[in-house]
Amino acid sequence: MGENLLELRGLQTVFHTREGLVRAVDDVSLSVQPGEIIGIVGESGSGKSVSMMSMIKLISMPPGEIVKGEAIFEGQDILRYEQKSPELQRIRGGGISMIFQEPMTSLNPVMTIGQQIEESILLHLKYTKAQARARAIELLGMVGIPDPESRIDHYPNQFSGGMRQRVMIAMAISCNPKLLIADEATTALDVTTQEQILNLLRDIVRQTNMALIIITHNLSIIARYAQRIYVMYAGNIAEQGRSEELFYHPSHPYTMGLLRAIPRLDSDKSARLLSIPGAPLNPAQKTGCCPFAPRCPYAVDRCRQPVMPTPQIYSDTHRAACWFRREELHGGLALEKAHTHPVADKPLLEVRQLCKYFPVTKGITRRKVGDVKALDHVSFTIRQGETFGLVGESGCGKTTLAKTLLRLYDATSGEIIFKGQNIAPLKERHLRELRREVQFIFQDPYGSLDPRQTAGNVVGEAVRVHHLAKTRKEYERRIDELFTAVGLDPALKNRAPHEFSGGQRQRLCIASALASDPSFIICDEPISALDVSIQSQILNLLIDLQAERNLTYLFIAHDLSVVRHVSDRIMVMYLGTVMEIAPWQDLYEHPLHPYTKALLSAIPVPDPVVEANRPSAPIIGEVPSLINRPSGCVFHNRCPYATERCKKEFPPLQEVNEDHIVACFEWEKLI
Repeated sequence: MGENLLELRGLQTVFHTREGLVRAVDDVSLSVQPGEIIGIVGESGSGKSVSMMSMIKLISMPPGEIVKGEAIFEGQDILRYEQKSPELQRIRGGGISMIFQEPMTSLNPVMTIGQQIEESILLHLKYTKAQARARAIELLGMVGIPDPESRIDHYPNQFSGGMRQRVMIAMAISCNPKLLIADEATTALDVTTQEQILNLLRDIVRQTNMALIIITHNLSIIARYAQRIYVMYAGNIAEQGRSEELFYHPSHPYTMGLLRAIPRLDSDKSARLLSIPGAPLNPAQKTGCCPFAPRCPYAVDRCRQPVMPTPQIYSDTHRAACWFRREELHGGLALEKAHTHPVADKPLLEVRQLCKYFPVTKGITRRKVGDVKALDHVSFTIRQGETFGLVGESGCGKTTLAKTLLRLYDATSGEIIFKGQNIAPLKERHLRELRREVQFIFQDPYGSLDPRQTAGNVVGEAVRVHHLAKTRKEYERRIDELFTAVGLDPALKNRAPHEFSGGQRQRLCIASALASDPSFIICDEPISALDVSIQSQILNLLIDLQAERNLTYLFIAHDLSVVRHVSDRIMVMYLGTVMEIAPWQDLYEHPLHPYTKALLSAIPVPDPVVEANRPSAPIIGEVPSLINRPSGCVFHNRCPYATERCKKEFPPLQEVNEDHIVACFEWEKLI
């Protein structure tokens, strides 16, 4: 192995809070070499971002404090420099750059993207204004921004999420850094855009010999891109090693738990996900023992003593901070069969030629100049007792469809047949029974809970509104039953929502949805805001509740691995139209639409060898604007199979096999 570009040695960062001293980063050591891609993985609060931000002194001090450690970058200890010293300023941006999770909050909305890229170039490279502008245009072209000469003068709000992240990458590499840190840089992006961004970063590493650190909670991404991995938990390095070592020979119970909790494209769909019990440790409550002991299925008394475990060494690169050897940990956790649920032949919901258009107006008179066709002649059926998956990129109409089904939006045209009745034309006063029968689980569990009410009142709101309890005693009993049903202690019902963890808050949302005894629940990205270990708990809970209560789900998500695990049939949407509908097995094994095939190709698999040998079929370009939809097939401008006919005619949905429907003229080319 060559000389390290960066070496962290015994880094310790604490925060002084009202709860006490929070040891956010606790004796962390890691290294990265030029041209190497390493991954840092772990749940929220594990110390991934804080360790990197401490290294370049981006944490607020106070309340933060770097207690000890060294950060050796090109032979210099960065931590010795004062926060505003010229030496540290030269390293930030010039030697080490960082891409943050949310580009819209990182970009200045009142400056053009050209001005923001040029700012860093002028500061670090001492270019003239003309040279800086030329360099900015070159960078925008390098990261795939079309027509960079004109787009350089646009503002951040004129770009899509994927394009804004490309701008952030251009800013980060503008001064030719030796090390780039991508902090959850693709978390908020669609799977196809995520693939484009990470492929771009990998190509830049290969072309420039720059080192890359990917911080993420997604182990599948790490399997595709990283050469070495550090697994963090509660401020400590739990395990480290080459990708192949961690994925094929995980040696810490936490790493094993993360890998078992991930739904995979090749996993046994009939088995329950093996979730990690409990919630991540609050760093303020660390006691000096193994921090994972309270959640570890192998923990013994020794693990709970106030002494950190001595690392087990398996190779020059592979070690795990656990008292047990790897051989003692494998086995003992048998897979359980998931609860099955009967699916009736009769439909619960039928959607026929549903359209939802939003008018586009112009001028002070608000003159209508066009329509945004958020939903364009959408048709499908959901059967009683099934889970109907819905996938597609941002802007495809998933959430608009959900809100139109709930009648939060009025349909422009079409029919919504629920239990034999067309609810699309019903007036608000006639929708009371629908509100009881159809419930919604939102993406953000915190934003959907009223912070002014107790958890019990939040869950019981539907019980009160629909008069489902006759007495106060019956009401309290019903709340207790709902808490128990979703795995929460009824004794917690008097707490405020902010006193619960993210996973517990999502359980509250599920309990609230169940309160009115619905037959149909729309789950809109219900786990995307949760850590992977908590995701598996919520997925298992939803499957169990469906079997117990004969529920029907519309399950909306952008993660096709998750959708595969829970769904009976799946619908793929693009730009407000239906591309394909099929049983889950047919869709994943025999996709018939080029868009579906590209979505499946973009999903990373948590297996480095599989990833190295998988054929790739990336989608080229960005999702078009709904205002300027392509003529003919809306996917033709990104489709490798498109013909002249595709550019002029929109393909109708046609049944190819039993229950397998596709809107494509060229579907036979995919067989």
